[in-house]
Amino acid sequence: MNCVLSWNRRGKHSCGTDGVRYRSSPLLLLVLLAGLQSCTGLFHRTRPAQAAHCVHIETGPISVGFAEADITPPGEVYLAGFNLARRSTGVHSSLAARVMVLECGGRNFVIVGLDSLGLQRDDAEWIKSALVGIANGDVFLCSSHTHAGPDPVGMWGWYFLTSGREVSYISFVRRRIAEAVSQAKSRLRPAALSLGTVRLPREGIVKNSNRPGVFNRRVTVLAAKDRENGQPLGALLHLACHPEMMRRRNTLVSSDMVGALCDQWRGAGHGQAVFVNGELGAMVSPGFHPRGVDGMPLVGKRLLSLCERALATSRPLAGDRIEVRRRDVYMPLETPGLSLGRLTGAIRRELYSGCIRASVGYLAIGDFEAVCVPGEMEPVLASEIRLALRKPNLLVFGLVDDEVGYLMRGQDSRDPEFSYERTMSPNRDAGEQIRRALTR
Repeated sequence: MNCVLSWNRRGKHSCGTDGVRYRSSPLLLLVLLAGLQSCTGLFHRTRPAQAAHCVHIETGPISVGFAEADITPPGEVYLAGFNLARRSTGVHSSLAARVMVLECGGRNFVIVGLDSLGLQRDDAEWIKSALVGIANGDVFLCSSHTHAGPDPVGMWGWYFLTSGREVSYISFVRRRIAEAVSQAKSRLRPAALSLGTVRLPREGIVKNSNRPGVFNRRVTVLAAKDRENGQPLGALLHLACHPEMMRRRNTLVSSDMVGALCDQWRGAGHGQAVFVNGELGAMVSPGFHPRGVDGMPLVGKRLLSLCERALATSRPLAGDRIEVRRRDVYMPLETPGLSLGRLTGAIRRELYSGCIRASVGYLAIGDFEAVCVPGEMEPVLASEIRLALRKPNLLVFGLVDDEVGYLMRGQDSRDPEFSYERTMSPNRDAGEQIRRALTR
């Protein structure tokens, strides 16, 4: 039976096709908790003997097209992140799916910057299936991780272990992304690409609450101009930080500082912006003041200034080729809360012999390189991966096609300092599994 939270009924579920509705009870949850250990073998698929992987390489001139679609929820929703049972009461700023399509060698590659806390893998694959003629592995759904958008995971319902995820909203996002990708493809133009970086100040914009001063200070801009007339088409903007300018008690839907930056970038005449987050885990968040609604245009202006500096010092991208590599990773689901959330149906996720299925990826556009991870990677782990790969300029695209939680080094996952992050990760070695998948 397929149980999901109905659109406007607090705490009620619509199950199957029989129309029966019920309210989950604390007693039911206790019974399920007691039976968790005896049910670990149920509701699993068999893990394949070999993880799926793919490699796509195309060479030749690159064309680029951009588009944007509004994905603001049409009704009241549970907001993801922070506290349970936060119902939206209005809209501060629209949510968007911002799309960059690159065509090379007759093949389309798609990067979507999504104002979302983070999709689940199964939903991401369903969304990609609507993009006719584009291979699954060539699409990167990159969530911004805003804490002021709908709950796409199911963890933030009206009380513990009731789902906040709305299937109708996921379906709405799927349609809008498909429309935006189609529009971006219709706007493809031969492009001249350039790459620029600038460094964040140590204080004043971004902070690390667990490890003061430890965060990726690079802001990166991958810009595209029309090769024929030199007009800006748009750019990919990369920064590693939780979008949490809207505070814990906020009840307004908001794209947070990501929307403020992207709107101001376009308003300044630089074309469409597509934002991709980086290694924001444990715990990289805004250090900008004032926070909240009053601070949003100010932080947008500050970030815009940094991105414009990166653009002004950018260099032409070297090489006319696009390379994509993807590999599935099977991660044991051992965290009690996440396991119970799946068992109760709050978190809708397939298991494969006790493991969740995620993926890692590699994307190269000319000499621009990024690895793609399915959650919130801790910045020290990201630095060690760059060192192991001998790629100091390698970017991390976080929350790509999935939100599995925090990805930490093994020693950190056992440190009391990271006790919260440990409960929001599939298992203690999740970060090390991702490291091995990227560096082997």
